[in-house]
Amino acid sequence: MNSYDKYLGLPLEQFERMSRNYELFQETCNDLTKEPVRVYSPLTKKSMDELYLNREVSKDLQKKKEEDMKKAAQAAQEASEAKEEKEGSEEKQEDKPETEK
Repeated sequence: MNSYDKYLGLPLEQFERMSRNYELFQETCNDLTKEPVRVYSPLTKKSMDELYLNREVSKDLQKKKEEDMKKAAQAAQEASEAKEEKEGSEEKQEDKPETEK
């Protein structure tokens, strides 16, 4: 059995239960005929709801980030094109003879 660390933040009983479950898991992990052993306790309904909300918010934030990156790339491209057009028009004016200016 694993050694208990009092600074772990788990009560000793919970640590011992998890250690027993982990040992059972290791014994049965390669046997497909046995039911898998759960080492950790299942999450509560509240924890599952919070996890789901966190995932949804993360998806929304990722979409917004991608949209902002597309907008920034488009703005940079437009700025580059505008700069090229400006430089091109300045070169055309310099090429004209003095009488036409």
